[in-house]
Amino acid sequence: MPKLFRNKKQETASEAFAPAGRKISARLLYILAAVAVAVTSLLLEAGKNGIGVYRYHQHREEPSEADLGECIVCGGKSELCTHLPIIRIDTGGKKIPGKTVHDTDGNRIGFETGDSGETEIPVTVEIVSSTGEWHHMDSPADVTASAMTHIRGNSSRSFDKPGYLIKLYENGDPEDGLDLPLLGMEASNKWALHGPFLDKTLMRNYMWMNISAQVMGDAPDVRFCELIVDGEYRGLYLLMEMITEGPGRVDLTDYEPGDPVCSYILRIDKYVDPENEIHSFSFYTNRLEDNTGVELLYPTGAYQTEQVKKYVEADFNEIEKMLYSSLIASGSDEYKDYIDVDSFVNYYILNEFLAINDCFSASTYFYRDVRGKLHIGPVWDFNNSLDNFTVPFSEEGFMLNKRCWFSQLLKDEDFVRRVIYRWKELRKGVLSDENLCAYIEETDEWLGSAVERNFEVWGYSFDPTQLDAYQRRRPVRLSLDPLEAAEQLRSVNPSSHEEALKWMRDYMVGRGKWLDGHIEALMQYCQESKNAAQVVY
Repeated sequence: MPKLFRNKKQETASEAFAPAGRKISARLLYILAAVAVAVTSLLLEAGKNGIGVYRYHQHREEPSEADLGECIVCGGKSELCTHLPIIRIDTGGKKIPGKTVHDTDGNRIGFETGDSGETEIPVTVEIVSSTGEWHHMDSPADVTASAMTHIRGNSSRSFDKPGYLIKLYENGDPEDGLDLPLLGMEASNKWALHGPFLDKTLMRNYMWMNISAQVMGDAPDVRFCELIVDGEYRGLYLLMEMITEGPGRVDLTDYEPGDPVCSYILRIDKYVDPENEIHSFSFYTNRLEDNTGVELLYPTGAYQTEQVKKYVEADFNEIEKMLYSSLIASGSDEYKDYIDVDSFVNYYILNEFLAINDCFSASTYFYRDVRGKLHIGPVWDFNNSLDNFTVPFSEEGFMLNKRCWFSQLLKDEDFVRRVIYRWKELRKGVLSDENLCAYIEETDEWLGSAVERNFEVWGYSFDPTQLDAYQRRRPVRLSLDPLEAAEQLRSVNPSSHEEALKWMRDYMVGRGKWLDGHIEALMQYCQESKNAAQVVY
């Protein structure tokens, strides 16, 4: 979101344009007026049918290959000549830990460690990011920093093309975090490098983080880049802001040690850290999936005292108990005093439209400032959206009517009416087929030759028979006959980048069309009936 800064003098408009030696030139007035008009137009366009936020869309703001013209350094003939930023990681020859280890039955039993048993290793990170220039393998770095890293993610930890957590530090001390504004994003010491692998479009997280920001008002910022690890090209990646507390991220009232109440950030996810886990009402009442828990992310570290955890548990559980009580079904709207309803409306729409199977089972965040209500979000991880899950999804049917809190919120007629109204409003603008299809085409065109370079390394992934079960989509029922099974696998996995784009676009349009025709059928869940647990077609 744009930030407004004023000089210490806090100069007023009348002072700025005062006569007697302080007259401003006509040319400068013209420039200021033009800038004001441009910024206003940009903000209005960015917020059209959204909620009025400005979002930096990299493919619209930064030059394309065509804009740069032929590279005068190599003529486009070097091993890597790209218009995208480059991130180089030097491990010093060490193994990066964190990949998933499975037992013979396919169950996750742990993570690989480094060569000496480490869970993370120190590396040097270099970033080549100057805009308006071609970048090469050996281009001078604009940023160089020390960092700790390990392979990150949930299911993606099993992928050949992994994601990485990057924690910047200084003074040779990994505990001394170094906040840097990488690729123009808000300064922080923690970053995620997402490597799209199952997502053969390469753009789901980029596209939907940006679109979600326009719908919800907050979402982690993202930038495409190309990654080099120990001198080896590793393909197209996405540098992503992490969901952390701080200005430009989740901006909360800072925790003061000893305070009886505090702001907090929580996450529902798989295999949470037991030391950070809180005991939620939904867990004890068996409403969460197996191996799923609620993790306290802020306050962090030593600030997670027993007092803090007990306060957060009590506050979060009070809200859950109220939602699962008979209050909503009896017509009470008391829950609105505790949660930011608009955030839940927008979050529901995005997850229902995009068929997010992880909603309330993984990567589901909440935050509450001591001054306000509980928000759901920011959003995280669209890798499996729009029918890119391990098994195919239908374009038809409501998915979230039985998912934890939404099973309760959909009993409230006012909440459902808000969802219906908001859906129809968004479909006129930011979630329209026209806007979304154009976004896909623009992004793919802007990525240019980076797509081809990526699949020169990872192109074998278009053959699902070369991948294990964790790295491909599968039919609902896989044949026991090897030849039939191979054909089934090929039928549910795209054979090219172009086919992946078409499948995503077709599912998106079909899903939107179904919801357009059935969104008002959500009203069925406001009444207790046999249909309340069924899908209406």
